[in-house]
Amino acid sequence: MLSIRELRDQAVIRPIKRAVEDHLLDLPGVVAVDIGERTVEGGRTGEQVIVVSVIDKKTADQLDSGMLIPPSVLGVPTDVVEEQPVVFHEHHWVESSEVPVRCGDGIVSGGGGLAPRRPALAGPSRDAGEFRRVGTLGALVLGDAPTTVTMGLTTFDVACMDDAWSVGDQMIDPTVGHVYADLARAALSGRVNAAAVAIDHGLDHSCVIPGIGAVTGQCAAYPGETVRKSGYGTGVTTGTVVSTDSTLRVDHGEALGVRILREQVRVRGVEWGAPFAGCGDAGAVLVNVEGRVVGLHFATTVDGTSAFACPIADVLAELDVGLCTARSGT
Repeated sequence: MLSIRELRDQAVIRPIKRAVEDHLLDLPGVVAVDIGERTVEGGRTGEQVIVVSVIDKKTADQLDSGMLIPPSVLGVPTDVVEEQPVVFHEHHWVESSEVPVRCGDGIVSGGGGLAPRRPALAGPSRDAGEFRRVGTLGALVLGDAPTTVTMGLTTFDVACMDDAWSVGDQMIDPTVGHVYADLARAALSGRVNAAAVAIDHGLDHSCVIPGIGAVTGQCAAYPGETVRKSGYGTGVTTGTVVSTDSTLRVDHGEALGVRILREQVRVRGVEWGAPFAGCGDAGAVLVNVEGRVVGLHFATTVDGTSAFACPIADVLAELDVGLCTARSGT
């Protein structure tokens, strides 16, 4: 956990960071603005600063004066790091357009795979081939429509892909290739990248995430706490929440363009330099040691060592759903 001094320093920096983040994001190459610990040659210093992420870190003599990131802003030091948040997805080439409907076998739970049945083109021409975008169904949620409906939680990028999506789009299990859910709700806003898919009525389901355990509820992420995720791509990994103040630019592709998400959760692998997430993990939920979900993973840095997640309270509010827990039923 962060020390009282570090938490106090972050509280002082927070309103300043919010006031200047748009200006910093307008500078060429800047992709994220955050609050965190200054690092020097990979070593920790204990000093809390405004962290500015750039795609390609350059020296001052390589940039015009108007493109430079100031060494401090309103008295708060800055630290420039080279990293790029990206929306990583696993892609499976489509060999056949025929997808069988699943017939009520198996148990649906968090951590499994999810892919829209609707394929995407690999290039401007159909000759380039088609692929399916594969992500993770992170956890089960409950929605009223008007009766209670069991849904799976994932990201907008996984379930919707582009601007051609519509409610009712079928979702398949990428492992067995069967349809098992329909797109029900979606949100892509300044704080949320999320979607909910309605699970077919004939399927059994469980609020237990294999490898992690039962979901017990939700709460806000806390810097310094340990969390785990179960993703379709890299399985169960453990990380540490390092920030809840990440504001980042995310490129969602040609159809949706670049969007800014504010005050997102940043997680780093428990071992410095070790990856926390990778391709196919988008849609996984972050779960703390008490079994409470704190975020919905949607992006990582290119090397996978840092991951970003939407605060779970914002996700549930925008989708108008509640988590399926041991109390709400399996």
